Amino acid sequence: MKIVNIPIEPLEERYSIQWDKWFRNEFNKACIDTETVYGDTAITGVKHGSFLDVIETNFYKTSQLMKIMEIITHYDDKDPLILFFHDLWFPGLINIAYIRDGLGLKNLKICGCLHAGSYDEYDFLYKSGMNCWARWFESGICAIVDKIFVATQFHKAMIMENRLVPDDHSITVTGFPIYDEFSKPMCKTNLIIFPHRLDDEKLPVLFDEFSQYSEFKTRFKWLKTKEFCKTKQEFYEVLNKACIAISFAKQETWGIAMQEAVLCGCFPIVPNRLSYTEMYGDCFKYDDLNQAKMMIINLTMNPPFDELKTLQQSILKKGAAAIPSMIREIKKLVK
Repeated sequence: MKIVNIPIEPLEERYSIQWDKWFRNEFNKACIDTETVYGDTAITGVKHGSFLDVIETNFYKTSQLMKIMEIITHYDDKDPLILFFHDLWFPGLINIAYIRDGLGLKNLKICGCLHAGSYDEYDFLYKSGMNCWARWFESGICAIVDKIFVATQFHKAMIMENRLVPDDHSITVTGFPIYDEFSKPMCKTNLIIFPHRLDDEKLPVLFDEFSQYSEFKTRFKWLKTKEFCKTKQEFYEVLNKACIAISFAKQETWGIAMQEAVLCGCFPIVPNRLSYTEMYGDCFKYDDLNQAKMMIINLTMNPPFDELKTLQQSILKKGAAAIPSMIREIKKLVK
């Protein structure tokens, strides 16, 4: 068995660079023959779009597609070949399926991670008006690939409810990888952070409102990390100093920023919805904004250190198990 490892383009402000390292490390530990396919174009950041730059991502993925097609050209279908996408929302997936099915390549398998899609009304794809055609592409993804990996039951249920999925077993909840390579023992300050992108679905406007409440204005410092941090290192330095990380998100299928904050010792405050419902204990979830306000006071007056430690251990356990779980599922495809 050989895995063709297809990363997301490297972005300093995202986790794609870390994922590239983590997946290669786990494939190597599992003694899997792996070839990683990178794109040829330079990535300068996210100028057009939200999670990825809508222009640069297509340049990058197109060059990756050319290399993948070259690999398939020299493939004789005797041994299993796995195309593993760090993000299955890959426009060239249709081209690959066309070649696979046109040549009858039975041992060529396609799998990977799905992060989000136009089936979520708060996602960039939906808000940009792509749902009218992307819903068919996303149903096509479900039909084309042999296995989809998602981080949470919440995300799987959303896909199952809104897209044409051949069968329930084609989507497996494995969690996504995260390893603690960034937390440092530091003195905490009275800093409350908003660790998300400043997109509407993350509701940064509520963070601004909270920072202006009289009971909070002088007691705490308030910071939106995307307004201050230019690099991942600066981001982690802020997390290690902050005492609380708060989310108001209306869209979240996993939520690495909050998990990174937790691993850096921040007490999380999250809405009782989305992926948060299955990932955080009750002491960190709020049902309304008044409850969220009270939690800020309670967490600083009576900090639940034991619950925070338990949450940190849970995040690390699930994160470390994610890629090995994917590898086990991949091996089932070639038996």
